[in-house]
Amino acid sequence: MSQGRSGALGDHRFVAEMDALQKFGRLEKAAQLGDVRAQGQVAHMYAVGEHVAQDHHRAAQWFRRAAEQGDLESQCRLAAHHAEGLGVPRDPFEAAGWYRRAAEAGSADAQCALGTLHARGHGVATDRQEALRWWTLAADQGHVQACVNLGVSHYFGRGVPRDAELAFTYYARAVERGEPDAPGYADALCSLAHMYCDGIGVPRDTVAGEHHYRRAAELGNGTAQFALGKLHLEASALPEDREHARHWFARAAEQGDSEARRLLDGLDMAPDPHEPASDRLTRLGPQDAAGQFLLGQRLAAGDGLARNDREAVRWLALAAERAHAPAQYALARMLDEGRGVPRNVTEVVRLLRHAASAGHADAQFELGQFHERGEGVPRNPSIARAWYRKAAARGHLRALRKLEKRAWWRFR
Repeated sequence: MSQGRSGALGDHRFVAEMDALQKFGRLEKAAQLGDVRAQGQVAHMYAVGEHVAQDHHRAAQWFRRAAEQGDLESQCRLAAHHAEGLGVPRDPFEAAGWYRRAAEAGSADAQCALGTLHARGHGVATDRQEALRWWTLAADQGHVQACVNLGVSHYFGRGVPRDAELAFTYYARAVERGEPDAPGYADALCSLAHMYCDGIGVPRDTVAGEHHYRRAAELGNGTAQFALGKLHLEASALPEDREHARHWFARAAEQGDSEARRLLDGLDMAPDPHEPASDRLTRLGPQDAAGQFLLGQRLAAGDGLARNDREAVRWLALAAERAHAPAQYALARMLDEGRGVPRNVTEVVRLLRHAASAGHADAQFELGQFHERGEGVPRNPSIARAWYRKAAARGHLRALRKLEKRAWWRFR
């Protein structure tokens, strides 16, 4: 009986595949006869490998034929192929030409893309005002990424006076008019959440902030998942909050977020508040980096144990040697303040660099400060800017404010 069902299912699949191939054949014939709609469909099928083997070269050829007949979507797709070098030589000037042609005909996608090219100077002259003009035209049509780009512009004052309220308006417009699967939608949610949580451009509302972070996190946005985990972790020590934090850190860690993984490990190793401190000390082993870190933190803060900076440094050092990023950062802070040991700037920078490379936002920000001041390392604003950007991408508020002051932000 099961074999009969399996055979019938196989027959149905075979018939469906043959039917799809026949439809593709008819579509390709219509495309060869000059049907612009069919040309765009055939190009898309070659581009994604639908019913045929994926072939970017053939896709670009068909997109070109449709683009030359004035199909706006094909013009945008052909521009993207030239911009990325898919099936054709990478050519930013050719890409800009096709984007401009579609943008002038009213394509919001092309207008947004052309604005970004002007912001970056790819294939066209760098011109912030021209970028803003094209983004505004696209945003007026409800284009999500264009609204996000304008929000970034007004938030950081790039080409326009800094205006947090107007930035909030553009982010909100992106969310109101866009679809959840649109590029930039989750970024807009994250930006709104950040502004609500910190009261930037809008009255502070942590409930609304958490709501927007949650929407972005549920869409798979790693930044939002990490931020939501931190909100729950900082909310209280109640089991339900810690469980929510563990859930979102785990989701972010699955996407390769090393700092989320470290915090998740720390939650899993968190001490039982009802367990005697002496028992905890006995149970900790030399290979338990997360436990060593927590013990070091407790000794440094005098949390349930007598404060002992020298012992705190010893335990943090053990965890730091095993590449535990939070421990590396905490140890760097202890050494920088001369707690438990004499101040050692060279060692501080080394530890910060290790933690920053693992994705620790606080370490990234402080390493940027050391490079900006030229303390322990040669003064280098470019390297400082790079570390500030990495921290800002993780939602680090002080890094964001540092970039605001120096206008060190780049558009996507």
